[in-house]
Amino acid sequence: MKKVKYKMGKLGKHNFMKKYKMIRSFLPDTRKATLTNIKTMLRLYKSVYLKPDEGTGGRGIYKITKEKNNFILRTGSDVRNFNSLNVLFATIQRNLIRDKYIVQEGIVLLKHNNRPFDIRVMVQKNEKGILDVTGIIGRQAKRNKIVTNYHSGGTPLPLDTLLKSHLNDKSRKQYIQIIKRLGKNASTVLGKSYRSKRAFGVDIAIDYKMNPWVLEINTQPDMSIFNTLKNKTMYKRILRYSEIKG
Repeated sequence: MKKVKYKMGKLGKHNFMKKYKMIRSFLPDTRKATLTNIKTMLRLYKSVYLKPDEGTGGRGIYKITKEKNNFILRTGSDVRNFNSLNVLFATIQRNLIRDKYIVQEGIVLLKHNNRPFDIRVMVQKNEKGILDVTGIIGRQAKRNKIVTNYHSGGTPLPLDTLLKSHLNDKSRKQYIQIIKRLGKNASTVLGKSYRSKRAFGVDIAIDYKMNPWVLEINTQPDMSIFNTLKNKTMYKRILRYSEIKG
């Protein structure tokens, strides 16, 4: 089969994956960050995230939350209030146009010790070209930060640790298997377009009802986060898989 290289940003990946039933219901609403789309989505959801279409590492992300009579804009650990969405939009519009931003439904992340966290699932091809889940890790946001990314101050932790305050031992094991399967399914779908890629980093959020959401998939995932764990088993497996040639 001919290998296809298909470069897409976050919106392109989202629209591609949305075509597939097995993953569609796990994708948060994601659109181009126009003023009209932001207004529409803030009517539908309490908060939205604005992300650069091709950005990585949690850089340049904004969160807009609608309160009674005003809008709160968060970026990094900065917080600003606006009484008009139009004024807020005008403040950041230049960045949105330059970096082709997307707007995404805000998922209220599950918390551990009062700090939100999400999950990175590493999925890699084995010698036979079949996708295997080789690593799974939680990323806990730094206090007062809106992103969980390791390079933005997030703390990498075993997922089992982060789920302890929400699920008992048996339920945790079962739930982690559900997350792994979702990571593999999401990678299988996106892999239909990125056929030459051998590794996918799937970012998954869990909301307060314990529903998982696929936030995005990185086709050049950073493996170093797994080296921060005391137990190096996953990291060694990831490195072993990364040496397999296609």
